[in-house]
This record gives sequence, C-alpha cells and structure tokens, in this order.
Amino acid sequence: MGDRDQERYEGLLAEMARRDPPVRIRSKDTSRGQWLIDRALRLLTLGGQDRYLSDYVTTLGTTIWVPATWAGWSFGSRYKVLRHELVHVRQFERFTWPGMVLIYGFFPLPAGLAWGRALLEWEAYAVTLEVEAEVDGIEAARSPALHDEIVRRFTGPDYGWMWPFEGWVRRRIALTVTSISRRPPMP
Repeated sequence: MGDRDQERYEGLLAEMARRDPPVRIRSKDTSRGQWLIDRALRLLTLGGQDRYLSDYVTTLGTTIWVPATWAGWSFGSRYKVLRHELVHVRQFERFTWPGMVLIYGFFPLPAGLAWGRALLEWEAYAVTLEVEAEVDGIEAARSPALHDEIVRRFTGPDYGWMWPFEGWVRRRIALTVTSISRRPPMP
C-alpha cells in the first residue's frame, strides 16, 4: 500500500508541476501572510480556529500552503489532501481572485450562513469522499467517523461556522457516497 500511495502522490506532484501556471506547495511557516491569516482567524472565531498554521492546508490561487509538519504526513494523506486542494485551485481559475474572495469570504455572510463558502467546500469534500473510496475502498468513504468530521468542519469553527445545517451536509455526504458506490470499480 505504501509504495502505491507514494506513486500516486509523486504522480500528482508531477501533474501539478506540468500545469500552466504550475501549482506550488509552500510551507505556512515561511510566510508572514499566513501568520497574519492565522491571527485573524483566531480573532474572528474567538479562538475556535487555533490550528490553521499547524494542521490545515490552504489554497490561495495556484499556491497550496501546508503546515510545517507536511513532510511527516503519510504519502496517502498528502495525496488525498492535494486532490481536495486542487479543486480549490480550479475554483480560483474559474472564479478569479476577486470572485473567490467575494464568494468564499462574504456570500451572503462571512459566518453562519456562508452559502458561497459551503458550496465551494462541498465541491472539494465530494472529491475527498471519492478519493477515500479510490485509495482505501468504498467502506472508507462510508466511515461514520469521516462523515462526522466533515459535518464538524462545516458546522464548527474550522471554517467560521459556515453552515449551520447538519442535515444538509449529511444528505450531501449520503448522496455522494451512494453515487460513488454505483460507479464501476477502478482498475
């Protein structure tokens, strides 16, 4: 499994490098801007999002910002996260920087009912479920613990309480997993 995970990860890195412009991976600990974002998120979430620098991967344009611990993550984990983050790269290409700032940050509200952010993140989390099934099998995509984690992120401080409707998130998860389970197995 480990060799296959490394192969997938390195193949994805090569694909990212071939893009025009290439997608870059940078460590958050090398950026004053990332430090400032961390401080702002701590303030805006009343300390609820206190792991932005240490645990979270963030995409801004064609740069994917990773925590300093990234190199210690398994190849499988890095592959899965990059697949999620590449959805955000494509969103930046589709909506442009000003569009992403408006949709992700302010539509219609910055917190509580951040419908734009919820839709953008859902697009990426649907890929997260697909990748779980691809890498670890459909049972991994059906994992109640994974579903609970996705719900927690949508309804909690990680994304600024972007969407308070747990049922909506769970329905999206169920529909996505059902759709994935009906696809023919990958070779």
